[in-house]
Parts: sequence; structure tokens; C-alpha cells
Amino acid sequence: MNGPAPEKLRDPAIVDFGVDERGVGRRLERLGGLLVDRPLPQTDDRRRRPELWRAAAAVFDCGEGDQGTWRFDAAVPSPWLCEVALGDATIALEVHPAPSGQVGVFLEQADQWRWLRQATRPGMTILSLFAHSGAASLAAAGAGAEVVHVDASRQAVALARRNATASGLGHLPISWICEDAATFVTRCLRRGRRFSGVVLDPPSWGHGPKGQPFAIDRHLPALLADVARLLDPQAPGPVLLTCHSPGWHPTRLRETLGASLTAAEYPPGGRLESGSLDLIDDFGRTLTLGGFARRHPTP
Repeated sequence: MNGPAPEKLRDPAIVDFGVDERGVGRRLERLGGLLVDRPLPQTDDRRRRPELWRAAAAVFDCGEGDQGTWRFDAAVPSPWLCEVALGDATIALEVHPAPSGQVGVFLEQADQWRWLRQATRPGMTILSLFAHSGAASLAAAGAGAEVVHVDASRQAVALARRNATASGLGHLPISWICEDAATFVTRCLRRGRRFSGVVLDPPSWGHGPKGQPFAIDRHLPALLADVARLLDPQAPGPVLLTCHSPGWHPTRLRETLGASLTAAEYPPGGRLESGSLDLIDDFGRTLTLGGFARRHPTP
């Protein structure tokens, strides 16, 4: 007689997190059937199952500055894909280990991608800034929007296009643009271009293709003010702001976004809310990795 079927492991998911034997914070993720061990500076918790970590296929060790080294203790597929469910649809994202320690998949954003898909209506035009590996762009495009995907990194844009193809969404109307976000927004304002909605995930700091600097504390308020002026008051859509920067807690994100929309005389009626970007590990613990603010489309 057969016993009960084994419980299906969550994938993608965070499995465990905490400090290692050196007191260094780490996270263990399950991505496309493989375990990934990489840094997590913001934790001082303890790991729940240290023995699980020995099965990691990919381990990132920090080096000096912003670069580190990946060690692969098992064969990884090429491409290495993980699937993320967005309600009634699924997107495929390539796991792409980078010298920075990032892997191209930001699991703490998955609830926001689901919200974006639900809040987007066919025919909307959505601007996706700091669009990284494209999950938000694919969520909006899959819901029927025309999307303009903007990122300053050619490698990130190429990765996002591969994700669109892997997700079966490569045929959808997505414009792939490698450009500095503020420069692109300024050009859209000059040309009178409008968008139904916008999603942006600014970094703490960075630079555009021509070296244009971006520092969130210095540049985000002005960028949001310009973005608010791009929104079409006759066809309001979803507005989503996320970030992972210290000091930019959910309340500050909501107040900054709200002030920008008010200054642009964007029509009232859509609900403005904020919260944290959370993950739940296999042991039920909550890991907070950032915050969000979002405005629902006007009913």
C-alpha cells in the first residue's frame, strides 16, 4: 500500500536564513529546483537547518568592493529557469548569477507582480522604469497592456527579453529601451507622451548608460514629480513604487508618491497604500527586504 504523497516543496522560495559559523548573514533560496546560498547582511537571526545548506548548488562569496565570486558545487542547467505564478498565469525567469551576488530574480516582489497583473487592464500603456529582469513588465504585458521597459543596463534588458521569450510572451507589445530613467522621462515630457500607469524600482544608487548618476535620496523625489506628470488623468492605471533602500520605509514611500501625484493634480479616487516587501521561509519566519507604495486605478 502506498503511503501519502510527499509534500511538494515551494519553488521558488526562500528556504532558510541566518548567520553562519562566522557570524555572517546568509540566505538559502530554492530556485528552479536548486539551492542558492548568498549573503543577507540585514539579519542576525540563526539558521534553522544548517545541514540543508550543504546541498547548495551555487554559493556566492563576497570579495572586495562590489564584486564577489560564485562557486558551483553542482551542475546547473542553461538556461536556469524558475517559474513564478501570477494568479491565473505563470512567468519564467532566468536565474542569472552576477558578480554583484544578485541572481536576477527578486522573490520579495512577487506579490507586487501579482497585484500589477490584477490592476492592469487591456489597452493600458504602462511605463516600467529601473525594470531590471522584466518581471513587472511581463506581469503588465500579460494582462494586456502595452509596456515600455526601461533600464540603464544592456545586460539587464537582454535578460528581460530572454525572460519574455521563456514565458511565451515575446510576441507582446513591449518596447525594450536601454536608457537612463530620468533622461527617458524628460524626453517623454518634452514630447507630450502619456502613460496609463507606471512601475518603478529605483536602486539606492546607480548610473545611466552615459554615466548619469542616480542616488535615491537626492534624485527620487524629482523623478517621481516628473513621472506623475506623465500619467494620463483620462485613463488612470496602476502606479507602483518599490525599493530596498535604508531609510525609505513604506510610510515615506507612500507620502513621497502621494505628494508627487497631488502636485501633478492627478485626479483623486484611487486608493493609495503601502507596506513591506516580505518573504516567508520554510519555517514560517518573515524576512523583510524593502517596501512598496502603490495607487490603485480609479474604479
